[in-house]
Amino acid sequence: MNFKGKVTIEMACSINGLIATEDGNEDFLSYRGWEIMIELLKEYDVLIWGRKTWDNIISWGDEYLKDLKDLNIIILSSKNSETNRFPNVTYCNSIDECLKVCEKMKYEKLFISGGATINNAFMEKGIVDNIILNYNPYVLNKGIPLFEGNYFENKLKLEKIIKEKEDIVQVHYSIVK
Repeated sequence: MNFKGKVTIEMACSINGLIATEDGNEDFLSYRGWEIMIELLKEYDVLIWGRKTWDNIISWGDEYLKDLKDLNIIILSSKNSETNRFPNVTYCNSIDECLKVCEKMKYEKLFISGGATINNAFMEKGIVDNIILNYNPYVLNKGIPLFEGNYFENKLKLEKIIKEKEDIVQVHYSIVK
């Protein structure tokens, strides 16, 4: 399926591009990264996460969930046994199903924010237009990378750099197509 809208991947990461420790811990990431994501989401129709990312968010507590209550969210999960206690959350078991839901719901601006497998799958599809990275002032020598899965490659064009609070450097790229 060829998606006709705008697709952006946005992630917080260490300066060497790791989004979590090997066991999935994200404690080294600044809370400012969450605030940046919530601000950016005002310009998008839907937030798309993988199940592991979603499970992490739920474990963080009600304060985080409160920030998401007015957003459209799609969770990509191969588990079909999800019970949905969140009326604004839709579960899809594949990228293709997700894109069909987006088309049906008339979501034209998709915001992908993890994890590594989901990021990779959207890049493999060749439908990503922009990547926004929030580099946190932290280095890990092992962990979960921004992208994980089948091989792909893309040339990027630097669009802008923003020095954020808490020594975060936000870098905006467009995909050269």
